[in-house]
Amino acid sequence: MLIHVAIAASVLARPALAPAEPKLEMHRAGVSADDGSGWHLAVSSKGSFSVLLPIPFNDFTTRDAQTGETTHVVGGKSSEGIKFVAVELPPGNKPPPDLASIPKTLAANPANKVSDVGRRTSGDAEILTLTLTVSDGAKTMYMRCIDAKGARYTLTIEFPNAYRDLIAANKDRFFESFKLKKNS
Repeated sequence: MLIHVAIAASVLARPALAPAEPKLEMHRAGVSADDGSGWHLAVSSKGSFSVLLPIPFNDFTTRDAQTGETTHVVGGKSSEGIKFVAVELPPGNKPPPDLASIPKTLAANPANKVSDVGRRTSGDAEILTLTLTVSDGAKTMYMRCIDAKGARYTLTIEFPNAYRDLIAANKDRFFESFKLKKNS
């Protein structure tokens, strides 16, 4: 027993060599930009997109010093645990994985059930949509990935299944509201 305590003490005494966390730059927090319909126009401060969210949102950018990757994010979480998030991965050193690999990667985890996979093009953008259900039956996630102008955009809604009907009535408005900024 004393040997285990001595080993634990020596490990805790050593400085941690954990990888550095990505740097977060918060542009705006808790933004309420209700357009009169209960939806909030979220225009990414540093990214090249906007989207409507049914809840107030945060707007931030992360930079990973190790990989050089930057992400621009707008999103929020309701008191019920419903999350709406839009992310931009601008063109960088490493291209994002092919859209076709995303459902396969998610389905490789036996805890996930992937369904309703669709793929289409619209103008110069390629769009992938899918539904991901975690097998514990408690949560579902809807996802839309868009490749446009060399960037990857991912929109997600994650929610407890008790709110399935509420989300079903609103998910299309969220997904269809995505727009690229004109000057990007």
